[in-house]
Amino acid sequence: MAKKVEKRYHVWFSWEHEKEERWINDLSRQGLHLTGAGAISSKFERDESVRYTYRIDHQPGLGKGEKWNDYVALYRDAGWEYAGKSGAVWFYFRRPWSPDESPQLYTDRDSIVAYYNRIRRLMVAMFFVNLIILCLNGINLVPRIHSSLWGIVVPVLAIYAAVFLLLGIGIIKIGRKIKKIL
Repeated sequence: MAKKVEKRYHVWFSWEHEKEERWINDLSRQGLHLTGAGAISSKFERDESVRYTYRIDHQPGLGKGEKWNDYVALYRDAGWEYAGKSGAVWFYFRRPWSPDESPQLYTDRDSIVAYYNRIRRLMVAMFFVNLIILCLNGINLVPRIHSSLWGIVVPVLAIYAAVFLLLGIGIIKIGRKIKKIL
C-alpha cells in the first residue's frame, strides 16, 4: 500500500531555519516525514511507525559533481540521511530520533559561526543585487518622469522597500546570532 503524501504550506525567512527545523521535527513526531522541501510548500509522507530528527544546512556552490557526493557522504558517515533540498543552497538531513539526544550538524563554535556567515553573505548579496536592479530601473524611469508610468513606480518602490527591510532585518538577526556565539 502506498503511503499518503501530504503537502504543507509555510513561509520561512533565511534567518529562521531553526523555526523551520522545529516545525519539521514536530511534524515527524506526528508521523509526517519530509519527502520534498520547497520555498513555500513541502511534501510529507505519513508513517507513524518512525520518527526522525531533521536538520537544515546551507551550502552554496556544491553543484552535482564530486563536491556534492563528498558533502552527502560526509553527513552519511556521521549518521545522517539526505532528506532533500530547497533551491540550490538549503539541504535537509535526518536521522532516527532518540529521546536522549538532540543531534546537530554543527557542534563547534567556529563551524556554527561559518554557517551563519554563509547565510549572511547570501542575504547581503541579495540586498546589493536588488539595490542595483532598483537603480537601473530608476535610471530607466527618470526620462519618463512626466508619463503615466509613474503610476506603477509607487507600488514597485513599496515592494523594494519591503524587500530591503526584510533583508536588513535578516542581516541584523544573523549578526546578532553570530555575536551571541562569539
